[in-house]
Amino acid sequence: MDVETLAARFSARNAEPVLVGHSGATVVRLRRGAETLYYKEDPAVGADADRLVWLSGTGFPCPRVLDRGDGWMLTSELPGRDASQPWPAADRPHVLAAIAAGLRELHALPPDCPFRSPFPGSAQVVTHGDYAAPNVFVDPDTLRFAGVLDISRLGLGDRYVDIALMVKSLSGRLNPQYGGPPAARTFATAYGADPDDPRIPYYTALDDSGDF
Repeated sequence: MDVETLAARFSARNAEPVLVGHSGATVVRLRRGAETLYYKEDPAVGADADRLVWLSGTGFPCPRVLDRGDGWMLTSELPGRDASQPWPAADRPHVLAAIAAGLRELHALPPDCPFRSPFPGSAQVVTHGDYAAPNVFVDPDTLRFAGVLDISRLGLGDRYVDIALMVKSLSGRLNPQYGGPPAARTFATAYGADPDDPRIPYYTALDDSGDF
């Protein structure tokens, strides 16, 4: 990816690759005037773009699709910081509460979503499908939920898909700042879920295997 060519293509004064994340997609941050934009290129990016257009249309906070093409899209910046970034110790309980509040808001959307979750289970609510700490943003000033990204698996499904994947995210080695499994149980309880529900290990195992 020639970032200078990409900057010229979108009239940006600066372009820099974003090297964090595990999706395998090419992501470039573009500075255009006072705006910060994100270019994402991946053969499967169309699913993400379709869902962002639908979700932003509901008013739920997520990046807006500004332009798109075959295998790429350009989006607005999502305000805030993702929950996997380092947070002061005093802020972490509030970040966990914001993660739970954001998921309740997502699951409270009217169930008229045109997409279906790839995970098995009843189509109860609008699920994110990859509700993990890096995909959830929190306002660092107010410590309130600020939005989500990477929603290519969004669709109607079992609410425990999202609960399970955040429990997995908070319990693993990538987010030790929150305290591991006890923090995951705190999140589940704050959401209003049963942290011992058997669907949590079930959906975690499915996500690990990719067999869904």
